[in-house]
Parts: sequence; C-alpha cells; structure tokens
Amino acid sequence: MSSEIFGIKERHVNYLKRLLTITGILFMMILAITHLPDAMAQEAKPGQNVNPGQNTQPGWMDWSETYCPDKPVRGGYLRLAWPLYIGVMNPNHMPVLDWMTMSQMYEKLILLDANYQPTIPWLARSWQAIDDTTMVMKLREGVVFHDGSPFNARSLKYQMDWIMDKDNAAWTRSWIEPLESVEVVDDYTVKWHFKRPWGSFLGTMASVPGFMISAKALEGDAALTKVKRIEREIVSARRKAADNKHIEKAHEAKKKLDELEKQLEAFAPIAKTAKPLDTNPVGSGPYMLESFSTDNHITLKRNPNWWFGPSIGMPDMPYFDGIKVSVIPDPSVRLANLKAGAIDSIILDAIQYRLVKDDPNFNVATFPINWLVFLTFNHAKGPCADIRVRQAISHAIDRKALVMGTQFGLGRTASCMYPDDHWAHNPDLQPVSYDPELSKKLLAEAGYANGLTLTGFTINLPEAQAFAKAIMAMLDKVGITWKPVFLSITGMIEPFRNLDFDVVGNLYPWIQEPDHIATLLYDPASPFNNGRSHNKKAIELILEGRETLDETKRTKIYFDLEKTLYSNYEDAWLWWPNAVLASSRNIRGYNLDMLLKYGEGYVFSHPQWFKDGRP
Repeated sequence: MSSEIFGIKERHVNYLKRLLTITGILFMMILAITHLPDAMAQEAKPGQNVNPGQNTQPGWMDWSETYCPDKPVRGGYLRLAWPLYIGVMNPNHMPVLDWMTMSQMYEKLILLDANYQPTIPWLARSWQAIDDTTMVMKLREGVVFHDGSPFNARSLKYQMDWIMDKDNAAWTRSWIEPLESVEVVDDYTVKWHFKRPWGSFLGTMASVPGFMISAKALEGDAALTKVKRIEREIVSARRKAADNKHIEKAHEAKKKLDELEKQLEAFAPIAKTAKPLDTNPVGSGPYMLESFSTDNHITLKRNPNWWFGPSIGMPDMPYFDGIKVSVIPDPSVRLANLKAGAIDSIILDAIQYRLVKDDPNFNVATFPINWLVFLTFNHAKGPCADIRVRQAISHAIDRKALVMGTQFGLGRTASCMYPDDHWAHNPDLQPVSYDPELSKKLLAEAGYANGLTLTGFTINLPEAQAFAKAIMAMLDKVGITWKPVFLSITGMIEPFRNLDFDVVGNLYPWIQEPDHIATLLYDPASPFNNGRSHNKKAIELILEGRETLDETKRTKIYFDLEKTLYSNYEDAWLWWPNAVLASSRNIRGYNLDMLLKYGEGYVFSHPQWFKDGRP
C-alpha cells in the first residue's frame, strides 16, 4: 500500500516512515505484493478471474508440474530476515512496516492481476454494479477467522463501520470516504451504497481497507478504546461535579457522569477479555500469530483451518509449519545469515546482487516492483516554484546512468508516477531526456546564469546516500549545488511541515489503485502533498478519475493526468525499482514466470514448501 507530507499531523508521522524509505529496507516487503483485486458478476471458483471478456479458467489455476515438478511436502518453519520490525498488526493503524507478514495473516476481498487491476475474486466471490452508487457483492462461504468466528456479511459490515468510526483512528477512513453504508442482504451478500459514483472502489477493496478482520476482535478492540476514553471523561466529570459551585452546572455535570458510567457499564465486560489488535492480529490468512518480540522477531504458525486448500482439493496447504521473521537491520548481516544457513530467504540490496547471482546454493530472482523513486519539488516557495528551474533539474539528471550506477541496472527509468507495467501508465511518455546544455540555458533564463544553490534532505540510509550523492554530482555539472542533509525519519517531520526544503529525495511504494497515489501526492487537500503542488488541471483529472466508472474512460483520464503532470515537471520521476530475491534451493514451489504473468492470483494460491519438509 503511499507517501508524502505537508502540514503534517501527529497521526501521519508513522505513515511517513513507511513511505519515505529510499532503501533496500522496503524491498523486504515485496512479497506483500500478495493481496489485492476486482471483478464484475458471475459465479467464481476460489481466486478465479471473472471479469467479462477474460479467461474464466486463468492459467495460474494450475498445480501440475508447471507449478513445480516436485510434490509438496508439509513441515518446517520458513526463516526470513527483514530490516524492520512489523510495527502494529492492525492494517488500519500505523505504522505497518512489513506488509509481507501482514498478508500472511490477513486476506483481502479481491486480488490484483499482473497489470494491477482488481480482477481476481478472493474473499469476495463476485460483485455486480446495480447502478452508479450501488454494488452487490457475494462473499466466500466457509471462511473462518483465527479466533473461530465466521467471515460473513455481518463481519464485513462491522469492519467498514469500525473504520468509519473516528474513535478507532483508522488511517484508512479517508480512503472509504465515498462509502455511505453497507447493507446486509443475507449471510453472504452485502449491498454497498456510495455517496456518489466511486470508480476506485474495487481498487480500494483490493488495498488495505479490504483486509478482512474478525468482527469479534474488532468489537473487543473498539471496546478497549472506548473504555479508555470513557474512563478519562469520568475523571473529568467527577472533578467538575465536585468542584462546581453553581447548582445548575453541578447538576449537569452529575447527569453527564451518570451517562458516562452507563456507557462504561456497557463496554467494560467486552473490554475485560479483549486484546488490542495492534498486537493481537486476527485475520483469516494461511498463518496466524504465534509469538513476537518487539524489534527482534515475529513468528507465525500454520492456520489449520485455512479455507483455500480444501476448496481446490489440496487440504495440506499451507505447507510450512510456520514462518519466523527475524529483524536484522544490517544488509550484510542478513546476507551472512543466508549464506550460513540460518536464514532461508531474503530480499537483497541492489549492491548485493552480484555477490550471489551465480552462487549455486541459492535461487536468485529479479523482478519489477510497483514502487517509484523521485524528487519532490517545493512548489510553494523558492527557486523550484519556477517551472524553468524544475525543468533544469530534471534535464540535468542522467536517469540511465543513475540506475546503472546506484542500482546496478536493477530498475527501469521512469517517465511519470505509474510503473510501465501498470494499466494507468501512459505509454506515450518517455523519461525526461538528459540534456545538460538545455539545463544551463533554462537556468540562465530563470535568472541563475551564475549558478544556484538548493536545500533538501533524504533518509539517512546507505542506499539513499548513494542515490543523493549521484544526483548532487549531476546537478553540479550544470551549476546547481544541491545540499541535502541526511535525516532520521522523525527528523523529516519539521522540514516537511515548514516547507524547509527545495528538493527532497523520495520514494512511494505499492502503486496499485491509481487514485491513491495521485490524490496523496497532488491533491492540495492531502496531508501528504509535501511540495504543495496545486495543478488545477491535475486536480480536475484526479476527481474525474475517482468518480468515473467506465474502465476505458478511467484509463484515458490517468493517461491525461500523467501527461499533465509530466508537462508541468511537477516532480522529477527517476526510476521504478526491481527487487532481488535470494532463497535456499531447499525451498520449492516458486515460479517466477507465473508470478510475473499472473500477479497476486498466483502468489496467494501457490504456497511454497521445503523439499524434505524441513529447512
């Protein structure tokens, strides 16, 4: 699942952590490319793509030798290593720093295909638009949450109501703002009612709000939150009732106190046995929480009641007994653990690829991911408010050399925000040309013939430093001195809030539903529009794309949006990264060709295993 900040509020601070990490750190989450979807109506087998005009028996519904020539074997704990601890374990709270692990515990209503279209039914069995503001959705039967409670229409409705309740502080509440209500039609049918046409609805349900959570666990979590709030208010009400010298006001305070105590009486029994979801996740995924130690590890165990395997006649799924994710911040230490056999699989930094690509002990795969590395310009004040300066900066950067020099070729030069394999990507746009002479000419026209000094910052991590230093050298050749400082995550908050920068090195992970990134980065109302971009044409297109239902028209709208941003040099888009996965040869069931061809449908339906049932 985003990335930016202006007028940043405290609740957005942790969100920034996830979005601004220009480093291999976030590459660890690549396998979280495992949950997100969309379809129309018709019955569907588990995971079957039923969009009209598409194959109703998709190629990834294949567990023959194409999947893997070996027979799956049960047993063993898969040992992984990531640089960051998972954070909180309620996907609607922040910060979540390991979406791979989250996606093993929670499942979404819909999954994304290889073009990032929400076309694959998962916990949602089918859906059909009744009119522009109403959709009927059929749900998968026989799905049970880890706490034994059922997934059904009532649990889905409760979750959406929970997200919309301000008391629960769900950051996803803004993502479902167009939702009016969810109506329970029967046990496995819901009717969605929208305030207005909502073209990005399916993409949103294929994203974080679509992770289904036990209603029982949500109710307990909400009760804990409400009890804490009520207890604080009771203390205040008692003080007012005791201190107030005016009889009438004292009576009002006593009445308020009585009301609060009644509320406490209602919620206290539920809260007494409840556990906070932030540390006690309850989803329906193939694995469930076994144990955790903050900043050290999280261990999951096999869910014996996972619905998918039995639904296709393969009841042994998932095959691992569990998954242990160790927190190892240093990439060299992670690699050393892999080579020593203490870890089974890791995502490598780009610089490490050459160290293992020919090692016979590992399977090494590289593949594109839906992330964007870019420069954010300050549009509100300073030199970058002038388009000629933005043009000069963008043309001074040799994107091909940047990818080769800092990513060792593991990336694709970017033309705009949507990756080149995304359905919203405008294929007519080319990466901004490298033209240092044009940069010098534009600087002179803007009044900086004698040079220009710019401020900025990026995250204080090795890969980000290498990237920033390469940019500095390129800009220096045309007379631009960029002086970025390398900050901790918390150190970025004030400069963003105060617009104390000219250019910032930035990253946006998980570009899925095109409305989300467009709104977050370029809508003036977004708290993540760090550069305070205010492109009127772009704003109109963002709104139009969100409310347009026809997919062909939506595609054209996003093509036009990219062209509009591109023409105004809104930001400097640099590259879309590739990830590098290195795994022990003892792990079986991984087919890169099928992953690239079929997307999340393949990933979630084809769990891996150890050759002999042990690491």
